[in-house]
Amino acid sequence: MPNSNPAAPAEAPEPPLTTVLDERDDVRDAAKLPPAFSLRFSTRGVSLALNVIVVMQLTFYATDIVGLPAALVGGLFLAAKLFDGLTDLAVGFVIDRTNSRWGRARPYELFIIPLWVLTVAIFSTPEMSTFWQATYLFVLYVLIQSVCATFLNGSEALYLKRALQGEERYAKLLSRQGVIIMIVAAVGSVMLPQLMASWGTQPGGWTLIAAVYAVPMMVVGLIRFFTVKELSPEELGDARSPRVSVMPAVRAVLRNRFVLILSVIVLLANIVINMNTIVGAYYFKWILGDLGLLSLIAAAGAVIPFLFLLFPLAVRTIGAINFVRIGLVLAIVGFGLVFLFPQNLALVVGGQILGSFTTIITMLVGYFVIQTMTYSEWKSGLRVDAVTNSVVSFSSKVGSGLASALVGIVMGIVGYNGLAEAQTEAASSTIVSLYSIVPLALAATMLVLTFFYKLDKVVARLRDDLSEGVHADTSSISI
Repeated sequence: MPNSNPAAPAEAPEPPLTTVLDERDDVRDAAKLPPAFSLRFSTRGVSLALNVIVVMQLTFYATDIVGLPAALVGGLFLAAKLFDGLTDLAVGFVIDRTNSRWGRARPYELFIIPLWVLTVAIFSTPEMSTFWQATYLFVLYVLIQSVCATFLNGSEALYLKRALQGEERYAKLLSRQGVIIMIVAAVGSVMLPQLMASWGTQPGGWTLIAAVYAVPMMVVGLIRFFTVKELSPEELGDARSPRVSVMPAVRAVLRNRFVLILSVIVLLANIVINMNTIVGAYYFKWILGDLGLLSLIAAAGAVIPFLFLLFPLAVRTIGAINFVRIGLVLAIVGFGLVFLFPQNLALVVGGQILGSFTTIITMLVGYFVIQTMTYSEWKSGLRVDAVTNSVVSFSSKVGSGLASALVGIVMGIVGYNGLAEAQTEAASSTIVSLYSIVPLALAATMLVLTFFYKLDKVVARLRDDLSEGVHADTSSISI
């Protein structure tokens, strides 16, 4: 029967059931990752993580094996970090201007090869005078950190952004990658003290130790290069992204207060993580009396990485930065236990496991770096992704360098002698402090700084602005 009221609007037809199901599938697919993507994308991170674990024993190697003074070693590593200030931003500009058939970030994966070759070489310091041994260590350390690691770290977050799109996908990938990296790193950390105890005092032993890691990890580190491609320029919007000259890019980064806050947090986190790894060998050798027991921390901490699987849930509920804050509170408690009970093996191991929650920010840093990239583009109208990432990468390496320098210089001041039969009371108490109260204070500082990082709540709105061509000067968002 025809409608008797011509003014009444006709009812919109219901969409076909197949259309509704397709839309639901699209929503689910938007959060899915390509097959085995987490495993493939994590391979280079695994390789680099194990390299960091090995290289962090360089201070111990230089003092207790090569026999160099601790203060000299600390000074060398601190001086080496001066080169990072010259290379990191330069690398950012190089990557931002790269236009190869492999993409913009992907070509720099190949630096994993010289990274491991140089690592074996640095742990093969020949018999020479003190001056030439120090020069040898300095030059190779600069090549490892200021060249190879700079290109690898400088392209990391940009590679993620150019290989994958979607906030939930980033969260899923980084949480799974964190689990994979930390499990493999835990295995590597368990092995290393045992190898150090067995081979470390033999001629050529440290060359063999480094090679045990270098050969397989060089292969593993190349898997991502061969199996993960960048998205097309059309999908990434590269066509509308003009090339940015040096000064505008520098100004854009300096206007981004959130990347500066994130960089300080990452710097402090790397001081804590690297210091604890370096001092751990000294602590278990001289305070607890058994270097081999250091493997207990890595073995017991193998369960921690699975907590990273909660990150996607945290992103949807409490927020990513709150997830970091919870980890820092646990870390502060853990370092406090080590300070209060320095001779209790169970509490030292338990305290250091809690302290390892400091790694949350470093494992998930790519998620926050991508947020700061978005803010830079929204704030300045310029896309300076690699330069933004390089600032955070620089802070990460400075943190690791400062950790090595701090340990070496402070222990040199208190009279540490790696070739002595026993250490003085001042040296022993310094080792305890560097393993507990110093990281506690740094973790507390990081916790305070997280409350100044406010991007987590507004980044989705910033992306909406950018998709509509709106920037800070015309946006209704105030931050």
